Amino acid sequence: MKKLQWRTEVRAVDELIPQAINPRTITDKQMSDLKKSLKKFGLAEIPAIDADGSILAGHQRVKALKLLGKGSEKIDVRIPNRKLTKAEANQYLISSNKLGGDWDLEALKSFDLDLLTDSGFDDLELADFWDRDLTTEDDEFDEEKAVEGAKTTDIELGDLLILGKHKLLCSDCTDSDALKALFGDERTSMIYSDPPFNTKLDYDKGVGLRANYGGDVDDDKSPEQYKAFVRQTLEAALSVATKNTHLFYWADEAWVWVTQILYNELGIKNRRLNIWLKNNASPTPNVAFNKVTEMCIYGTLGSPYLSKQVLDATGVMNKELGTGNQLLEDLSNVWSAKRLSASQYQHPTSKPPSLHEKAIKRCTEPNDIILDSFAGSGSTLIAAESLNRRVYTIEQNPIFCEVVRRRYEKLTGNKVEIIKGFYEKG
Repeated sequence: MKKLQWRTEVRAVDELIPQAINPRTITDKQMSDLKKSLKKFGLAEIPAIDADGSILAGHQRVKALKLLGKGSEKIDVRIPNRKLTKAEANQYLISSNKLGGDWDLEALKSFDLDLLTDSGFDDLELADFWDRDLTTEDDEFDEEKAVEGAKTTDIELGDLLILGKHKLLCSDCTDSDALKALFGDERTSMIYSDPPFNTKLDYDKGVGLRANYGGDVDDDKSPEQYKAFVRQTLEAALSVATKNTHLFYWADEAWVWVTQILYNELGIKNRRLNIWLKNNASPTPNVAFNKVTEMCIYGTLGSPYLSKQVLDATGVMNKELGTGNQLLEDLSNVWSAKRLSASQYQHPTSKPPSLHEKAIKRCTEPNDIILDSFAGSGSTLIAAESLNRRVYTIEQNPIFCEVVRRRYEKLTGNKVEIIKGFYEKG
C-alpha cells in the first residue's frame, strides 16, 4: 500500500461530499460565528477530502460556505495520493476533531475580552476560563488594630467610597432609595448579606468587648421587631436585584426561621441551609453543646446563573483546617474556613474572606455585581476583589466604612476615592 502523501487541488464547494457520520457538532451560535469569520477572512484553513471527494476535515466550514451561497465557488482542498481505507478514514475523521489541543488559558487571558467575544467565545466560556485559577486567600487583617485606628475618620453618612471596581455607601441598608442611588442603572444578581444576629451582643464593643466605636445597633429585638427589620433589608435589596437572583442571608441558628419565613412571603424559593463549620468553638456553659457553626439561608428568585464548574470541595471547603474532614468534603452545603478566636474580631459577625469563595464562584460570573447590605469589616468585598467580581455594599457606621477603606488600600495598594454627600435621605 502506498505511503500517504497530500497535495492541494481546487474543487467546487458543492462537489465535496459530507460523511454520513460526523462526530463534530456545532451550535447555531457557533455556525453564525463561523460564517462571520469566513465573510471577514475568507477560507484560511482549507478542508481535507478523500480521493473520492468525501470530506475528512472541514465539514462545518463547507457547510457554512454553502449557507453563504458559495456552493459553486472553487476552493483549495487537501487530497491524498490514494483513497484511504475505512479504518484510516475513520481515524483521521476522529483525530482531526479531537487532537486540536487545549487552550493556553494564560495566553488566552492576555487578549482583550471584546476580541474574544467577537471571535466566538460566549460569556459562559469566558467565565469558565477565568474562574479556573481564581481563589481567595485570607488577608490576615488585624481588625482590632484597624478599628482602633479608624475611630478618627472623615467619612460621614451619605458619603460614597469608590474602591476600584467596588462601591461602599455610608448609609442605612433598609433605605431602598439609598440602594437605588448606589446602583444607578445597574442591578445585582446575587444578594449576600450578614445582618446583626439579634443575640444581645453589644455592637459598641464588638465580640472581643475591648473596642468602643460608637455603634448604635439594637441587637436585642423582639421576634416581631427582628422579623420586621430583616424584611426591610430584604425588600430594599430586592429593589436593586434582577428577576433571576441568588440570595444568601446569614443568621444565628435561633433566628434561621425568620429568614426562611420571609423568603416564602417574598416569593423567594428556599433552597439550602448552608452550614459554616468553624475550626473553634464558642463556649456556651449554660447550653449542653458548644457552638461551632453558623447558618446561611440560601434561596433563589427566578432561574439565576450557576457555574458549570463543579468546585473542588477539598480546595474550597477545607482551607487550612487540617485532616479529618473527608466526609464534609463531600457535602456541598457544609462550608469550612479557618476563623480566628472571637476575641480577635471586633465586628460581631465577622467572617474570613475565604468563606465566601464557594458561593461567589458557583453563583456569579466574573465582573458580576454582588450586593452586601452589611459591609461590616469588608470581608465579602475582599473576597470579590480576589475573584474578579464587584461588590456594591452599604454600611451605616462611618468607623467600619473607614475599616473597609483601610483594608482595601492595604490589600491592593490603591487609593480609595470618597464622594462627599453623595446621598441624602429624603
